[in-house]
Amino acid sequence: MTSMEANIEKQFDDEIAKVKRPNLMIVGGTGVGKSSLINHIFGKKIARTGAGEPVTAECKRYADPAIPLVIYDTVGYEVVDGEAKESKFQTLTLDYLKQCQNKPLDEQIHLIWYCLSVANHRITDFDLNNLRLLSHELNIPVAVVLTQCDVEPVDEQGKGETSEAFRKVLREHRITCDVFETCAENPKNDPELKLDLERLIDWSMASLKDDALRQAFVSAQMASLSAKRSEAMKIIMTFSATTATSAGLNPVPMSDALLIVPQQIAMAASLARLYGFGSMGDMVMSMVKAQILSLVGRQLAASLTKLVPVLGQIINAAVAGVITGGVGLALVQIYERAVEHYLKTGQSPDWQKLFSSEMFAQAFTDGLASWKNRSAR
Repeated sequence: MTSMEANIEKQFDDEIAKVKRPNLMIVGGTGVGKSSLINHIFGKKIARTGAGEPVTAECKRYADPAIPLVIYDTVGYEVVDGEAKESKFQTLTLDYLKQCQNKPLDEQIHLIWYCLSVANHRITDFDLNNLRLLSHELNIPVAVVLTQCDVEPVDEQGKGETSEAFRKVLREHRITCDVFETCAENPKNDPELKLDLERLIDWSMASLKDDALRQAFVSAQMASLSAKRSEAMKIIMTFSATTATSAGLNPVPMSDALLIVPQQIAMAASLARLYGFGSMGDMVMSMVKAQILSLVGRQLAASLTKLVPVLGQIINAAVAGVITGGVGLALVQIYERAVEHYLKTGQSPDWQKLFSSEMFAQAFTDGLASWKNRSAR
């Protein structure tokens, strides 16, 4: 392995290793469908029966090494006549949340999803009191997640009758948390059953102000490709700008295009992490890495040689930015095909086919044109 190849591989590994994990607390009574919601959004059974690290008598911490997210799952409570049976949520869990706020960012609870099932047809006084305490006493974003919304009747406007009744009750009690209707069972990917799932993901993204935590959340979730694409564009823009700055300070001939490849490799790794390939199995990220390292540098150099009449002989700031943007868009196209295949079949795609010279060359050419048009606006 040459020193250049070793440097490129190190760039990939270093970028993959940059992982933060947002901490998401899920709250709700017994049978509201918390586990189904988690499995549906994150594509994996993170919270398994009998697993988890107790943090209080009422809450367990679940972490999967392959998923950049930590779930804090509160014990489901039985409610009788509006009162929780044997629940210490308002003492143990609330006190724990207050203590976490004084800890370093990585140890704080970053989001709370409070789950209410519309199948229960009512919001209890216990839930209302919990929501008041969570939203008024803590500086933590709280979303009310209405679950099992596929079973409720709809009105003439197509709105869920029970969901609308729940929203009214929350307004009457001056609980101003954002409310999202969800359904965890959608095997045929019916657009109507997506309800507010993507809005919940968008809200969670917007609530995570730390860039690394937000990107980790987007990586962990597998329910919204549009969320991944939106975050991918931010990553590409960042790498395009930094590559352009470097080339502006030290322009190089097009024949030395491999000198900017390490930055594109780092971008490829960042995007691969964002699209959640690590959660697809231990070997998937290794296969993606092997394909990128063996193809991107060589194919990029060959493609750029053909594009000399378009881009010119010198890689300056503008050219470096366009090249990096084109590579980023090409990878997004390939990565999204891989994720779509995985979500439909549960199996890894044919990586060699996805990263074939012909497919990458076409994706890069398309990406280059798109990025040039974007830059010209």
